[in-house]
Amino acid sequence: MPYFVGEKLSPPKLRFSASSVSQWDYSPRRGLQNYGPYDAMTFGKDRINCLVVYPATLQSTKQIVVSGLQNGNGSFAGFQKLFRLPFTVCSERSISAEIPEQIDTNLRLWVRDTNPDIVLLLTSTQNPSFYTSAKSILIGLGVPSQFATQEKLRNSSQLPWMLENIALQMYAKVGGTPWTVLSPQKQKSLVVGISRAEDKQKQRVVGFVTLFSSDGDYLFFSSIAPQSVYWKDRSAYQEALAGVIAKAYNEYANLNGNPDEIVIHLCKKPGKFREFFAAEQAMKKLGANIPYAILHLNGYSSYRLFDSAHSSYVPQSGIKVVLSETETLLFLDGRKRDFRTSEEVRNRKGVPRLFEIHFDPRSTISPSEFPRLVRQVFDFAGVNWRGFNAQSVPATLNYSALIAKLIAEIGVENWRQHVAQLGLLADKAWFL
Repeated sequence: MPYFVGEKLSPPKLRFSASSVSQWDYSPRRGLQNYGPYDAMTFGKDRINCLVVYPATLQSTKQIVVSGLQNGNGSFAGFQKLFRLPFTVCSERSISAEIPEQIDTNLRLWVRDTNPDIVLLLTSTQNPSFYTSAKSILIGLGVPSQFATQEKLRNSSQLPWMLENIALQMYAKVGGTPWTVLSPQKQKSLVVGISRAEDKQKQRVVGFVTLFSSDGDYLFFSSIAPQSVYWKDRSAYQEALAGVIAKAYNEYANLNGNPDEIVIHLCKKPGKFREFFAAEQAMKKLGANIPYAILHLNGYSSYRLFDSAHSSYVPQSGIKVVLSETETLLFLDGRKRDFRTSEEVRNRKGVPRLFEIHFDPRSTISPSEFPRLVRQVFDFAGVNWRGFNAQSVPATLNYSALIAKLIAEIGVENWRQHVAQLGLLADKAWFL
């Protein structure tokens, strides 16, 4: 029987102040409550102005949501207490029916009249056509949006946590940084995440996201692909990826000096030549010789790990098993310590997700750096602002997947029409 080397990675320390490394916590909720958001002193807004759009039949639900965000509900103290920033409703507009025509007719005018930071839209249930229409219009206007359904808000016992997650997403969508990961890494990393989604024609479209580290802090950077591309279109995909790398490199250099490395996170096995040639092409465009690594993060591994020493057989989060110099298994999900009770718990059912991480041998970063890059993957799961109990997926893959899904829902051609306005959203996590 073969034996493998394993270890337990320590949970990432989450940082809640850009000016003090002492303001950190393992718990995002507790950290925000105690310290406020990472960028509280530098955010540049004195309030968040929100336009609320809702069906007339959901008047009472609208009141519950607005009151909850402004004044709190149960264990949720309200947007302002959590993020140290007032949440104001600049206007409320009702529609007579949850149909795209209602949005197509009015939404542009309402946004022009009120100039909101974000638009909150309420619906009774999941409504794909209404959602797609509104999202497409608002992306074209360069305004982030937040959807909430009465269906999910009906559970009064869960309402405080739902409102808390809505507030978190809204803060990130308007350009806020709730928290970062306090890492000992000294390298300045530019990290590109690549994922894909199927559109209505069953064609796969690609989403890109870039993040970076500076002095150990992992920060959201940019979400704008130069074009929407189909996965099967090899030349367009390579050109788009090379363009993302080159653009992100230049913007990073303007802010922080040249990065020390470029790391590409893929949701699939690397293509025979695509990502490698794209990275080379980007280096030629830049006239630079920055070392880079290509990592394949397979979330659907055929491997299974169990902890026979625990009654649940569920391993702890952060368990890492080294299969070879260039292949590692990593549990991002699993048992985690509840810092209120010191007990190890898991908040969801089912088999924990295991990532199989491959280091592409064509990378110009040395394989000896692979353990550090695996730790970096683990840390990126700590900057997932989708929710306080968000699925344990690295932000690089989760965010790029959400972008790809939006492109697929809106349609490639419609997306291309909005590219000019997407620059208004480039430094915001508008896709959450």
